[in-house]
Amino acid sequence: MLRLLSALFKRRRIPSNRIQVLTMPQSEINKQQPETKGTKADNQPPMEELQTPEAKRTKTEETPAKEEMQKPDFLCERDVGITEYITEGWHGFDAIIKHRFSDFLVNEIDPQGNVVHLTSYTEADDPEPEPTEEEKAIKAMGVPEDPQEAFTKAFEHLEPILGMADTEAIKAHLENNNNGDLSLGQRTLELDRSLDKQQRKEVYRVTNNFLGTFVTVETVEGKLRFIRRIQTEGTQQQQKKNVQRPRGWGAQWRHAGDHCYFVLQKENSDTMDVLGQIARKLRVKPRAFGTAGTKDKRGITVQRCSAHRIDHKRLIGIGRQLRGVQLGNFSYGAEELRLGQLAGNRFCIVLRYVQGADENGLEPVLEALRNTGFINYYGMQRFGTQSISSHTVGIAVLKADWPLVIDLIMRPRPGDHSEAARALYMQGDFAGALRAMPGRSAVAERAVLQAFVNAGDSTNAMAAFGAIPRNLRLMYVHAYQSFVWNAATSLRISLFGVSGAVPGDLVIKAKGLSIADADADADADNDTQVASDTEPTLVTVANAHEYTIYDVVLPLPGWAVRYPEHQVQNVYKELMDNDGLSPASMDKHPMKEYRLAGAYRHVVVRPRDFTHQWMRFTDDTATLTQSDSDKIDGKPLPVSVPEGIHVALKLAFDLPSSSYATMLLRELMRKETAAGHQSTLSSSNKAN
Repeated sequence: MLRLLSALFKRRRIPSNRIQVLTMPQSEINKQQPETKGTKADNQPPMEELQTPEAKRTKTEETPAKEEMQKPDFLCERDVGITEYITEGWHGFDAIIKHRFSDFLVNEIDPQGNVVHLTSYTEADDPEPEPTEEEKAIKAMGVPEDPQEAFTKAFEHLEPILGMADTEAIKAHLENNNNGDLSLGQRTLELDRSLDKQQRKEVYRVTNNFLGTFVTVETVEGKLRFIRRIQTEGTQQQQKKNVQRPRGWGAQWRHAGDHCYFVLQKENSDTMDVLGQIARKLRVKPRAFGTAGTKDKRGITVQRCSAHRIDHKRLIGIGRQLRGVQLGNFSYGAEELRLGQLAGNRFCIVLRYVQGADENGLEPVLEALRNTGFINYYGMQRFGTQSISSHTVGIAVLKADWPLVIDLIMRPRPGDHSEAARALYMQGDFAGALRAMPGRSAVAERAVLQAFVNAGDSTNAMAAFGAIPRNLRLMYVHAYQSFVWNAATSLRISLFGVSGAVPGDLVIKAKGLSIADADADADADNDTQVASDTEPTLVTVANAHEYTIYDVVLPLPGWAVRYPEHQVQNVYKELMDNDGLSPASMDKHPMKEYRLAGAYRHVVVRPRDFTHQWMRFTDDTATLTQSDSDKIDGKPLPVSVPEGIHVALKLAFDLPSSSYATMLLRELMRKETAAGHQSTLSSSNKAN
């Protein structure tokens, strides 16, 4: 079985001479790339024929220097189990993905199926409640901003209630007893007469709003006691904060709920990084914010967020301070947004510098993609952009090999922005490495270094790994699950094709966009897997006709999932055995958060509302999409330039929440989607 998987991974290998494909005629590309002969087992050539010359070469024939020259220095699709296609007789074409971040637009789709859009920077869904009679009375009194002015004004309101004599006595008591050395008795004045309930209420209204930091008022057997509070600079500042403000969030937002919802549009930045910036400016903790899922960094993305007990007016101000970030469409509700509370995402993607395809020739392929779909692989974003994959770290985490975990995270990566910092780390200079480590793109590394600096040494690797934010720690183990799933899916497609469900498959009925992962894990991670108690059905000869390929699921390895009952079942055990792990041991980890229950994921998905548009352009920096903020700001919709010298293809479609748009593009283009490969193409095009 491992030999079969090895052949699958190798046969899709992209030699180094394919990196510069933009300068190569399509006819030459077609000669070099073998035709994909369908997906059924009886259409597949013998495994020996599927192997590349490199795979057939014996160990004695291998030339290390040549192998090293051919192997890219970035993570490739084959490294993470991505090897198969399902569109027959198509060789693909050349284009650049995400040449500009504005070429990749993502809009969240809410659970009701509505595409989320930013339509206003200031619009709010009536957060102001109708004031109560008490609030109207307070507002009518006109409480001054200045505490000393409020102090003077207070006695004008007390005199009609208490009379001149008692009012003057209270004023003199408060003015003359601000000495911190005085006893409680010396700071207390008790009126010698009782007041009725309405009078006491009116007194409290005045003292709470005008004299809140000067006096504490108590009622004892119907008589009022005025206790002078010690006045400090801090209490004066607090008085300013309390002026003309209802007492407590609940009073202010009782009709609306504790959470302010807003739409976030961000450009070329990470969701959690943006929310972290907002939290720092508001001086609140990042956990005050909730999201339904994180979005791609390189792109313009729109999503819903929630903020716990934060006024939308404060968010409007913050939105004006952050570069590449817009906030708007504010409303209020009782519940925090949580991961998985979305149906999917709407994509608008521009493929630039299209070569080897034209409108007439590509139309049947686009129609096939619209009707047939693509393999629902976990995309390259799941595994990171470094030469050391996140799933490799995940293996060490699942084996509780903490020193190896830290070594893999901190190991030097030639050419990376953190190269200098990692060199200092290898020399034992943790403080120097921390200062040199990039702040926004090396969260895990900085957390590890900070832990070592705090401890004064690097002996406690487990504690250092524990210093990394929890969602990032879980990302490593979930990446390993994704790697195994990708490998199992490649084998399933290679053996049985996509014509339908076969006996031994597991199925969960697909329903529109709600075909995201049925997750048995109690704590889903950041790719918004949707928790579900749905149990898969085993396909048999008798019921196979009831299901389609779009119902077929495969499990992410774990202790609480069921495995298919055909050849694909063996890949889980054999692949994990090769890594020193097993599905049965996924609940045996010494730390509870790394005991993985598993999940189910559909093998093939179809895009919804799939459309395309051909465009021509000349200016390399021309924007070919219109973001939500562009619409608000009145920027025109970009149009094709008839005389443009370059060709672009704009695609728009909906996908389930855990599906990767880059995997749809891979099926269409038949090209490596790794970020390193795309960067090479983009740089090559700029050079030309």
